[in-house]
Amino acid sequence: MRNRLPYAIGCFVLAALTAWLMYTRAASEELWGYLPLLLYLLTWAGTVLVASRSATAPARRRLLLSTATGLLLGLGFPGYLPAPVLLFVAWVPLLLLQRETESTRTVFWHGYNAFLLYNIIATFWVTNTAFFAGLFAVTVNSLLMCIPWLLFHWTSRVSPRVSYLALIAAWVSFEHFHYNWSLNWPWLTLGNGFAQFPSLVQWYEITGVLGGTVWILVVNWLVLRFYLSRPPRPVPVSLLLALVLPIAASLWRYQTYETPAGGGSITVSAIQPNFEPHYEKFSGSAEEQLGVLLDLSTRAIAEVDGPVDYLLLPETTFSRVEEGDPLAEPTLATFLRDLPPNRVRHLVTGVSAYHRFAPGEAVTDAVRYYPAAGGGEIALEALNGAVQVELPDRDVQTYRKGVFVPGAESFPFRKVLFFLEPLVNSLGGSVAGLGTQTDRTPFTGESAAVAPVICYESVFGEYFTGYVREGAQAAFVMTNDGWWDDTPGHLQHLWFSSLRAIETRRAVVRSANLGACAFIDPRGKIMSRTYYDERGYLNGTLPLNDALTPYVRYGDILARVAALLAVMALLSNLARTLRRRGGALQP
Repeated sequence: MRNRLPYAIGCFVLAALTAWLMYTRAASEELWGYLPLLLYLLTWAGTVLVASRSATAPARRRLLLSTATGLLLGLGFPGYLPAPVLLFVAWVPLLLLQRETESTRTVFWHGYNAFLLYNIIATFWVTNTAFFAGLFAVTVNSLLMCIPWLLFHWTSRVSPRVSYLALIAAWVSFEHFHYNWSLNWPWLTLGNGFAQFPSLVQWYEITGVLGGTVWILVVNWLVLRFYLSRPPRPVPVSLLLALVLPIAASLWRYQTYETPAGGGSITVSAIQPNFEPHYEKFSGSAEEQLGVLLDLSTRAIAEVDGPVDYLLLPETTFSRVEEGDPLAEPTLATFLRDLPPNRVRHLVTGVSAYHRFAPGEAVTDAVRYYPAAGGGEIALEALNGAVQVELPDRDVQTYRKGVFVPGAESFPFRKVLFFLEPLVNSLGGSVAGLGTQTDRTPFTGESAAVAPVICYESVFGEYFTGYVREGAQAAFVMTNDGWWDDTPGHLQHLWFSSLRAIETRRAVVRSANLGACAFIDPRGKIMSRTYYDERGYLNGTLPLNDALTPYVRYGDILARVAALLAVMALLSNLARTLRRRGGALQP
């Protein structure tokens, strides 16, 4: 393909037409679906064609290698092909490229190309929430992935014997850091790639998902060594063992695991009301939505013999709830009044709430001030929370979400990035953010202690263990996955709950406004589920468990070891580089 410019122009024209189609659909209050994926891929292809129009044969080969890594990572991640095996070879093309060049700039740009394609394929759906949020997530996260990649390249030049160990340490450290800072986005943690196949990773109860990251990178290194071996030899025992042993041990654990006896069980009805969040959920008639909730709940509990222990509703089911007196909210009060009597022991529901600061009460960073009717100001704190109501006594427990979606629910580094306030407001967020709590307190009652997990919190493994250490015997995930339309996003989020079940050996039930309700056993197996754009409910029984897994007890030990090794590699690189430069200056 000697003249690539016409093809590049064609890609840009098609990208512009896709952008126009997205604009017109938004104006008509229609969702985008897979259009953002098409927009990103066309823009990427046009840019690559322009940039490589005069490339030499070696340069074209490097481009093919980095592109292959991006495609393999993206397609191996859950949501497209049920083929996580692709992750075991996805890094090999990029590692080959790195071996063939000394240029840091070349290694950076081709790494960015691979990671950009990975992010586009696996998480383009974020753009359905808000265009600039998706664009930011795809481009900036790809750039952040280049940090451990460049540390590996630097180590390969100054300490080649430990370079691949440095890659594993740096990448695991990066993934763990991505769980624990203000701009958190750990969705693409490599270990999440097995979420669709929980039977393969039962050992996550020991290592958590970062153990899967280590597994993927080690196997890629062994495949690279095998590929580079000359002359070709039989597949080495080390590679076979690295693949077979973890899978065999996991399958054995999957077949033999039983929830410890004596914990009991609870019956749960999970509701999926199916209100589209962009144009319906927060602007539709409260009376109509209440009618749907009551109808689904009444039908669900009617199918259960005897009272149901828990009726579970999705995230932000009720709005404008005052944290100090949730039952004063008229819609929630009406819902409780109209439920069939003596058929529900506990209602657990997500709420959009607020806390009113009393005069003299210390305010938080999330405070917002509003004019009072008689003059002065009212100090409020907005909350994304959950409420448990015990029936018939109507004793109330509340919970505040603790991990927020950057941009939509929180404003990272707001003192430095104050100029981005208009963008945050356009995403439906606020510079003030939302109020939170420090402890992961479960809801307790006569039936059980359950973890009230709200949406994004279910992605954070070590964070999730906090509920269990506080006594949670099972987990409820309340979410609203309709922001992403019918794309891989809601499926990935569903499958991630399977990983939390394995790590903690706690059964999980999900209630999604739009997405998927599901009952998941402690092995991570999805026992039953609903489907996207399906109004309905699920009934089921959850086993309770009081035992603590090694991962619950000790958390991400692998990440701490990796961080130590990464720091050692960094310091060693600095020392060796300074020593070489000092030697070069000697006469």
